[in-house]
Amino acid sequence: MSKLPMSYAIGNLGRRPARTLLTGVACALVAAAIAGATAFVQGMHRGFSSASDPRTAIVLSSVAGRDVLRSTVSAATDSLVAADVAGIKRVGKDPLVSSEIHMGTNLLLGGSAEPQGTKYAAFVRGVTPIAFLVHQQVSITEGRPLQSGEILVGRLVAKKLGVDPAVLAVGKSVRFEGAEFKIVGQFASPGSTVESEIWAPLTELRGLTKRDDSSALFVSMEEPDNLADLAVFAQRRRDLELVSIPSESYYREMLAYFAPIQMLTWIMTLLIGGAVLATGANTFNTAVQDRMRELATLRAVGYGAGAIGWSLLQEAMLLAAAGGVTGILAAKLLISGSAFRIGMSAFEITVGPLPVVLGFCGALAIGVIGTVPAIIRAMRLPVAIALKEV
Repeated sequence: MSKLPMSYAIGNLGRRPARTLLTGVACALVAAAIAGATAFVQGMHRGFSSASDPRTAIVLSSVAGRDVLRSTVSAATDSLVAADVAGIKRVGKDPLVSSEIHMGTNLLLGGSAEPQGTKYAAFVRGVTPIAFLVHQQVSITEGRPLQSGEILVGRLVAKKLGVDPAVLAVGKSVRFEGAEFKIVGQFASPGSTVESEIWAPLTELRGLTKRDDSSALFVSMEEPDNLADLAVFAQRRRDLELVSIPSESYYREMLAYFAPIQMLTWIMTLLIGGAVLATGANTFNTAVQDRMRELATLRAVGYGAGAIGWSLLQEAMLLAAAGGVTGILAAKLLISGSAFRIGMSAFEITVGPLPVVLGFCGALAIGVIGTVPAIIRAMRLPVAIALKEV
């Protein structure tokens, strides 16, 4: 005889609705877990790698230990670097050397006339107009460039703080470091952790924090090979106690620092997948065992082991596929577009093509791996013995 019709496999799924539902939920859980873990790891990689530029270096204090928040660089260092280092990119006569302050602060929503309210931990970067030429991935998507008493808000700030985006809209006010700032624009830096920052005027931030220095310099060079000239300058000027790090290396080190979090994410996903695989295998095996007489009857009337096995596999694949689609839709609805806070930064989690494919394949794998052993056992059992199975 030929293969069993697809309608036979579909009809069998409705014979035991409770078992079918539980198995589908298990497959959905695996798909959601794999898709979520993949999206999380992808988001972290994209968040740090998108912030780097192969032609940009970061100049920090040599005693800061790669920590830009603890680094202090003399306010005059940008002029020294621009005058002494060859190969710095220029726009007109302006060298692309961005002197910046990076700091954490307590943010209050609303102007000074409003109640104090909740304090939010925020990351503020003090910049000059040259910063937008150095950080070319950053673009103002709404509003205008900032001036004194004004700030620009990254696209992910509201998600990072867990507040309504309307309270950080253009025209609203916030307070930090004892001063009130008006929001005049919003900026984006696709996929980068920079989107979780607030940018404020450098000079004003120095005054509020009583600092006469910067945290770091971001220097854009004409070619990646020119980064070596900047490194030589940092080594030669021992009095300044500087270290120059290519931005790609800096953000790669940051990503490596958070590698244990990525590993823990995959371990948890594997544990969930393993538990569901064991449960699914037992469920599929039980489903086949309960139908042993039925399968033996099909073999007795002329259906081959291959046709019956393929029909059972179709059932499992249909159920796993339905569960996989459900799990992926749940992941998209629940986590896609959300922001994950890590340290003082945040990155966006997006359930894109790769998480979708891996999640769906994971659900299908549960169906296949769970069903094949049961099919092999059922097909090896002699028909006469299988007909006596209870």
